[in-house]
Amino acid sequence: MQYGPGVLAFAVYMTQYQLLSYQRTAEVLNELGRPWDLIGYPPARRTGGRHPPRGASHRDSPRTRRRAVAYTDETGRRVNGNLYWLHVLSTDRLTAYFPHPKRGAETLDAFGLLAPFAGVLVHDHWSACQRYSCWHAFCNAHHLRELTAIAERSLSQPWATDMIALLCQANALVGEAQAQDLKALPTGDAKRLRTRYDTIFTEAEAEAGDPPRPRRPGTRGRVKQSQACHLIRRLREHRNEVLRFLTDRRVPFDNNQAERDLRRPKLKQKVFGCFRSETGGDAFAIIRSCLSTRRKQSDDLFNSLVLTFQGQPPMPQLE
Repeated sequence: MQYGPGVLAFAVYMTQYQLLSYQRTAEVLNELGRPWDLIGYPPARRTGGRHPPRGASHRDSPRTRRRAVAYTDETGRRVNGNLYWLHVLSTDRLTAYFPHPKRGAETLDAFGLLAPFAGVLVHDHWSACQRYSCWHAFCNAHHLRELTAIAERSLSQPWATDMIALLCQANALVGEAQAQDLKALPTGDAKRLRTRYDTIFTEAEAEAGDPPRPRRPGTRGRVKQSQACHLIRRLREHRNEVLRFLTDRRVPFDNNQAERDLRRPKLKQKVFGCFRSETGGDAFAIIRSCLSTRRKQSDDLFNSLVLTFQGQPPMPQLE
């Protein structure tokens, strides 16, 4: 049997965007008008599974150029029983997924999109991302979770509660400024928040009772520090990255854009269990990149797939 571009587009749309299983997609096709009853050949169970690579071959992952703000994150997934990683670099208009068996700096270099990026990169203070020469902004939702864990675990860390209140207050003030269509937070408010930020950590190191652990005589290597000590050091050394949302209204408080973009691929793994091969995983990443991008740009996904199978794949707007 050979199916036309409409049937192929529908199968890919259901399996790769709506994340329906191959068997259920075949059942849906079998119930829609049943034009194949005339010839006696219903669609095979794997019809939707055989065509993602073909759909992927007509697409090229959208390349994120020098956008103002981009978001990156990664999540684990299973490929043939092994742990792989799915990385994402996205904006409010573009999405690019990159699957790889590794998670570190080597992977990001192979991704190839971060080196030329010259805007603000929002991420979860991952050291592999900080190697790139663009501007950086850290996800404060992660900071709030870490601070909450420290505050709940130890009553001798009052600085954690103070920092939670400060970050929440700063986020609220920025939201009010944006609601008033101000270009930036008033200078006085920003300066006051930064001063309070520095004061909290000065008091934390002087009084909070969790100083860095000294090296024992005769030992080598780094000294293992507590979670609170690591967090204090990170937030002090990277104050500009933590508070960048105060001075640049384009920068959000958190990294929710990248996390939302990874939510559907995680659901894909929940439905399918794992990918049988790297080829299938790579094809899903390419197709999902294009479908997510076209959805963000308010394009007709089904029509885009039909055009792709007709050999005329539409290109997203990259600027």
